[in-house]
Amino acid sequence: MVIDPHDLVEIDTKNLISHTPIPDWAIESLSVAPYVVVRRANAPSGQIAIGIRGKSRGERFPAFLPEHAIIRQLKPEHLTGKHLLKYRQSPVFESLEIAGEILDRYNLVWGPGGSAGFELASGVETVTAKSDLDLIVRAINPLPINIAVKILSELQRCPAKADVQVEIAEGAFSLVEYAKNSFPILLKTQYGPLLIENPWVNSLATSNFACEI
Repeated sequence: MVIDPHDLVEIDTKNLISHTPIPDWAIESLSVAPYVVVRRANAPSGQIAIGIRGKSRGERFPAFLPEHAIIRQLKPEHLTGKHLLKYRQSPVFESLEIAGEILDRYNLVWGPGGSAGFELASGVETVTAKSDLDLIVRAINPLPINIAVKILSELQRCPAKADVQVEIAEGAFSLVEYAKNSFPILLKTQYGPLLIENPWVNSLATSNFACEI
Protein backbone atom coordinates (compact mmCIF):
# COMPACT_ATOMS: atom_id res chain seq x y z
CA MET A 1 0.00 0.00 0.00
CA VAL A 2 1.24 3.50 -0.82
CA ILE A 3 2.19 5.58 2.22
CA ASP A 4 0.75 9.10 2.15
CA PRO A 5 0.66 12.09 4.51
CA HIS A 6 -2.10 11.82 7.13
CA ASP A 7 -1.94 8.00 7.14
CA LEU A 8 -1.95 6.56 10.64
CA VAL A 9 0.42 3.69 11.34
CA GLU A 10 0.75 1.35 14.27
CA ILE A 11 4.39 0.83 15.23
CA ASP A 12 6.75 -0.94 17.55
CA THR A 13 8.36 1.98 19.37
CA LYS A 14 11.80 0.36 19.32
CA ASN A 15 11.92 1.07 15.57
CA LEU A 16 11.60 4.84 15.94
CA ILE A 17 14.45 6.92 14.52
CA SER A 18 15.11 10.30 16.09
CA HIS A 19 18.21 12.49 16.00
CA THR A 20 17.18 14.25 19.20
CA PRO A 21 15.95 12.83 22.52
CA ILE A 22 12.30 11.79 22.46
CA PRO A 23 10.43 13.81 25.11
CA ASP A 24 8.79 12.08 28.05
CA TRP A 25 5.29 13.09 26.94
CA ALA A 26 5.84 11.39 23.56
CA ILE A 27 7.04 8.17 25.20
CA GLU A 28 3.99 8.21 27.47
CA SER A 29 1.68 8.87 24.52
CA LEU A 30 3.10 5.93 22.59
CA SER A 31 2.73 3.66 25.62
CA VAL A 32 -1.01 4.41 25.60
CA ALA A 33 -1.44 4.10 21.83
CA PRO A 34 1.51 3.12 19.58
CA TYR A 35 0.17 5.09 16.62
CA VAL A 36 1.90 7.85 14.67
CA VAL A 37 0.83 10.02 11.75
CA VAL A 38 2.74 10.23 8.48
CA ARG A 39 4.16 13.73 7.97
CA ARG A 40 4.61 15.62 4.73
CA ALA A 41 8.39 15.83 4.82
CA ASN A 42 11.40 14.56 2.91
CA ALA A 43 12.73 11.36 4.48
CA PRO A 44 15.89 9.32 3.91
CA SER A 45 15.61 6.39 1.53
CA GLY A 46 13.75 3.48 3.10
CA GLN A 47 12.23 5.65 5.84
CA ILE A 48 9.02 7.61 6.30
CA ALA A 49 8.58 10.88 8.18
CA ILE A 50 6.18 10.51 11.09
CA GLY A 51 4.85 12.62 13.92
CA ILE A 52 3.98 11.69 17.49
CA ARG A 53 0.87 13.31 18.97
CA GLY A 54 0.55 14.35 22.58
CA LYS A 55 -2.43 15.50 24.62
CA SER A 56 -2.20 19.17 23.57
CA ARG A 57 -1.65 21.04 20.30
CA GLY A 58 1.83 22.00 21.46
CA GLU A 59 2.86 18.37 21.89
CA ARG A 60 3.97 17.23 18.45
CA PHE A 61 7.29 15.47 17.90
CA PRO A 62 8.80 14.68 14.47
CA ALA A 63 10.71 11.46 13.91
CA PHE A 64 11.30 8.77 11.26
CA LEU A 65 10.43 5.12 10.85
CA PRO A 66 11.78 2.35 8.58
CA GLU A 67 9.14 1.53 5.97
CA HIS A 68 9.34 -2.18 6.81
CA ALA A 69 8.55 -1.50 10.47
CA ILE A 70 4.87 -0.62 9.94
CA ILE A 71 2.60 -3.04 11.79
CA ARG A 72 -0.70 -1.62 10.57
CA GLN A 73 -1.57 1.23 8.22
CA LEU A 74 -4.85 3.15 8.13
CA LYS A 75 -5.64 5.83 5.58
CA PRO A 76 -8.17 8.58 6.39
CA GLU A 77 -10.56 7.05 3.83
CA HIS A 78 -10.52 3.81 5.86
CA LEU A 79 -12.08 5.68 8.79
CA THR A 80 -15.40 6.72 7.29
CA GLY A 81 -17.69 3.86 8.30
CA LYS A 82 -20.68 4.91 10.36
CA HIS A 83 -20.07 1.97 12.70
CA LEU A 84 -16.90 3.75 13.84
CA LEU A 85 -18.97 6.72 15.04
CA LYS A 86 -21.27 4.63 17.24
CA TYR A 87 -21.29 5.87 20.86
CA ARG A 88 -19.04 8.83 19.99
CA GLN A 89 -20.82 12.01 21.01
CA SER A 90 -19.19 15.33 20.16
CA PRO A 91 -19.65 18.21 17.70
CA VAL A 92 -16.71 16.85 15.69
CA PHE A 93 -18.17 13.37 15.18
CA GLU A 94 -21.62 14.79 14.50
CA SER A 95 -19.94 17.01 11.90
CA LEU A 96 -18.06 14.05 10.45
CA GLU A 97 -21.32 12.25 9.73
CA ILE A 98 -22.79 15.35 8.07
CA ALA A 99 -19.61 15.97 6.07
CA GLY A 100 -19.56 12.37 4.92
CA GLU A 101 -23.02 12.65 3.44
CA ILE A 102 -21.99 15.82 1.61
CA LEU A 103 -18.71 14.51 0.22
CA ASP A 104 -20.19 11.15 -0.77
CA ARG A 105 -22.79 12.97 -2.80
CA TYR A 106 -19.98 14.41 -4.93
CA ASN A 107 -18.32 10.97 -5.27
CA LEU A 108 -15.12 12.12 -3.58
CA VAL A 109 -12.51 9.96 -1.85
CA TRP A 110 -12.23 11.45 1.63
CA GLY A 111 -11.57 10.75 5.28
CA PRO A 112 -10.96 12.37 8.66
CA GLY A 113 -7.53 13.61 9.68
CA GLY A 114 -6.34 15.35 12.85
CA SER A 115 -7.73 14.42 16.23
CA ALA A 116 -10.83 12.70 14.80
CA GLY A 117 -8.78 10.43 12.55
CA PHE A 118 -6.36 9.62 15.36
CA GLU A 119 -9.16 8.72 17.77
CA LEU A 120 -10.94 6.51 15.25
CA ALA A 121 -7.70 4.69 14.40
CA SER A 122 -6.23 4.30 17.87
CA GLY A 123 -9.33 4.17 20.06
CA VAL A 124 -7.81 6.79 22.37
CA GLU A 125 -10.02 9.80 23.11
CA THR A 126 -8.29 12.81 21.56
CA VAL A 127 -11.25 14.87 20.32
CA THR A 128 -12.40 17.67 22.63
CA ALA A 129 -15.35 20.04 22.58
CA LYS A 130 -13.06 22.67 21.05
CA SER A 131 -11.64 20.45 18.28
CA ASP A 132 -12.06 21.31 14.61
CA LEU A 133 -12.89 18.65 12.05
CA ASP A 134 -9.96 18.06 9.71
CA LEU A 135 -10.98 16.47 6.42
CA ILE A 136 -8.75 15.01 3.73
CA VAL A 137 -10.07 14.87 0.15
CA ARG A 138 -8.07 12.92 -2.42
CA ALA A 139 -8.69 14.65 -5.74
CA ILE A 140 -7.87 11.97 -8.28
CA ASN A 141 -9.60 14.08 -10.94
CA PRO A 142 -9.74 17.89 -11.21
CA LEU A 143 -12.26 19.42 -8.84
CA PRO A 144 -14.35 22.16 -10.47
CA ILE A 145 -14.25 25.41 -8.52
CA ASN A 146 -18.05 25.69 -8.48
CA ILE A 147 -18.21 22.27 -6.77
CA ALA A 148 -15.64 23.40 -4.21
CA VAL A 149 -17.81 26.44 -3.46
CA LYS A 150 -20.91 24.26 -3.05
CA ILE A 151 -19.11 21.86 -0.72
CA LEU A 152 -17.91 24.67 1.53
CA SER A 153 -21.38 26.16 1.64
CA GLU A 154 -22.93 22.85 2.63
CA LEU A 155 -20.28 22.22 5.28
CA GLN A 156 -21.55 25.30 7.10
CA ARG A 157 -24.21 22.98 8.50
CA CYS A 158 -21.58 21.23 10.62
CA PRO A 159 -21.57 22.20 14.32
CA ALA A 160 -17.76 22.02 14.34
CA LYS A 161 -15.53 24.02 12.02
CA ALA A 162 -14.52 21.85 9.04
CA ASP A 163 -11.06 22.37 7.54
CA VAL A 164 -10.64 20.61 4.18
CA GLN A 165 -7.25 19.79 2.65
CA VAL A 166 -7.26 18.62 -0.95
CA GLU A 167 -4.56 16.06 -1.71
CA ILE A 168 -3.06 15.69 -5.19
CA ALA A 169 0.02 13.75 -6.29
CA GLU A 170 2.44 16.60 -5.57
CA GLY A 171 1.02 17.88 -2.30
CA ALA A 172 -2.04 19.47 -0.70
CA PHE A 173 -3.90 22.77 -0.76
CA SER A 174 -6.74 24.37 1.16
CA LEU A 175 -10.22 23.95 -0.31
CA VAL A 176 -11.11 27.42 1.01
CA GLU A 177 -8.21 29.03 -0.84
CA TYR A 178 -8.95 27.11 -4.03
CA ALA A 179 -12.64 28.06 -3.96
CA LYS A 180 -11.72 31.76 -4.02
CA ASN A 181 -10.63 31.27 -7.66
CA SER A 182 -7.68 33.62 -7.15
CA PHE A 183 -4.38 32.12 -8.24
CA PRO A 184 -1.63 31.31 -7.47
CA ILE A 185 -2.49 29.27 -4.38
CA LEU A 186 -0.27 27.60 -1.81
CA LEU A 187 0.62 23.94 -2.29
CA LYS A 188 2.20 22.09 0.64
CA THR A 189 4.83 19.62 -0.60
CA GLN A 190 7.39 17.39 1.07
CA TYR A 191 10.06 19.90 0.02
CA GLY A 192 8.24 22.98 1.32
CA PRO A 193 5.42 25.31 0.24
CA LEU A 194 4.98 26.23 -3.43
CA LEU A 195 2.83 28.76 -5.25
CA ILE A 196 0.91 27.11 -8.09
CA GLU A 197 -1.38 28.36 -10.84
CA ASN A 198 -3.22 25.11 -11.53
CA PRO A 199 -3.11 22.10 -9.19
CA TRP A 200 -3.65 19.61 -12.02
CA VAL A 201 -1.48 21.00 -14.81
CA ASN A 202 2.27 20.51 -14.31
CA SER A 203 1.96 21.98 -10.85
CA LEU A 204 5.57 21.48 -9.82
CA ALA A 205 7.05 22.36 -13.19
CA THR A 206 5.24 25.72 -13.27
CA SER A 207 5.50 26.64 -9.60
CA ASN A 208 7.67 28.87 -7.45
CA PHE A 209 8.78 28.20 -3.91
CA ALA A 210 6.89 30.39 -1.47
CA CYS A 211 8.17 31.94 1.71
CA GLU A 212 7.68 29.81 4.81
CA ILE A 213 4.58 30.80 6.72
